[in-house]
Amino acid sequence: MKKSTCSSSDNSKSSFFNDGNQLFTTSSYENLHFVDQGIFQMTYQKKIIIVTIYMADSILKISDEKTDRYIDIENICLKGIINQKNKQFGFRLSKNGQYAEFFGIQLEILNKIKIYMIQSDFQSKYKVIKKVGSGYLSQVYKVQNNMNGQEFAVKIYEKANLIKSNSYERELCMNEIRILRQINHKGLLKLYEIFEGEQNIYIVTELLEGGPIKQYIINQDLTEQEMMKIMKSLFVSLNYLHKLNIYHTDIRFDNIILRDSMDLESVCLINYGKAVQIPQRTKTLGHMTSQEEGALKFYMKKDIYSLSIIMLSIFTQKFYQENQLVDELLMKNFKNISYIEYMELSPPFRRFFEMIFTEKYQKQIDSLNCENIMELDVFKQLNNPRNSKILISQQLPNGLARRTSKYAPRFSQREKLEQSLNIIKLPPINGDTSTSTDKSYSPSPQSDRFISNQLTNILKARHFYQRKNALKQNILI
Repeated sequence: MKKSTCSSSDNSKSSFFNDGNQLFTTSSYENLHFVDQGIFQMTYQKKIIIVTIYMADSILKISDEKTDRYIDIENICLKGIINQKNKQFGFRLSKNGQYAEFFGIQLEILNKIKIYMIQSDFQSKYKVIKKVGSGYLSQVYKVQNNMNGQEFAVKIYEKANLIKSNSYERELCMNEIRILRQINHKGLLKLYEIFEGEQNIYIVTELLEGGPIKQYIINQDLTEQEMMKIMKSLFVSLNYLHKLNIYHTDIRFDNIILRDSMDLESVCLINYGKAVQIPQRTKTLGHMTSQEEGALKFYMKKDIYSLSIIMLSIFTQKFYQENQLVDELLMKNFKNISYIEYMELSPPFRRFFEMIFTEKYQKQIDSLNCENIMELDVFKQLNNPRNSKILISQQLPNGLARRTSKYAPRFSQREKLEQSLNIIKLPPINGDTSTSTDKSYSPSPQSDRFISNQLTNILKARHFYQRKNALKQNILI
């Protein structure tokens, strides 16, 4: 029988992520929609068989001629291996000391499964460039992929600190990994892969180099439209999370970073350790208790209040103790923000802040969600395009010639000019062509009125002399 082709021993039994379960699960997942990933040669317990792999979320279905088996790949160990006999590349899945090896030509499956799994070769794949941040139990570094030179961020946890800390701190780390694996949105941090070494856990994510949004707001004089771009992007991202039944519960300036400092719509929510996810079956109508329904509304309101406080700070340039203020709002205590001068803002913004931060709309806020907020007038303003020369030219009647000069008059001026010319149109006399002026011209804005008056006077004079000459001819006849 064929022996393991892996050159190093399997460490899945001592892994930080080992939950003590077996590699193949006895659970049935027939209700999931599995997608065919290809045919592979599998080596398991010294037996070689040909199998087809199917995938649905984090579940692999391994099918041969006799039976179907399932592997829940979340937090199990992944390792690339080489078949020493034919030099074919493959991968090993291992958990709690058990492993199965797969060889095949359709290895695109690795890009799909690696975010769920734990790898062990971080040092050989990435080079650390510099430290960019730190947290209570973690450090964040900028790193570079040794193969393609692409740069990423990596959050590094010391396993000893997680083991020594209370279960809550460990749960924050595990919870963030679980949430990151489920989200895929331009306004949320993107996870690439996870590694475990002897001392550390490495969470590799995209690199956000635009800087903290708070610092950007302090240093820049933003227009109302620019502020709204930021807030609309954040509410769109939050709406995406809520549709997945995920509630961030820790929205504050420290957890909002720009992906690109030149693009205000590239704001990203980060740090999901405190996020709460309500199971879909619990949220389904008829399966939720009053207590669970109250918890869901609480988390939703907390996220909306938190993001609204960010919005308030951006518009008023006043920065608050976010957590304290959110707690007060949840207790329907509005006194600490009652002094805000709403009249300095345009009516749509004033109505929005009044709805969120005053007692006037308490009933509405209890049932408010992100989709409702996105339909408010304050966000619709961004959908109204500004006037531009391109838009104006597209709106012109087909009969009007387009101006090519950069000094082309505005549409209203041109329309008045054309109307005045059309009114003073003479019939042909003695075989002359029409005197209507429909040729294109390109006056500057300063000379527009002058040209209009001149043309009018000329046409009036020509009208007078042409009629006079016609009368003379008739009299002579």
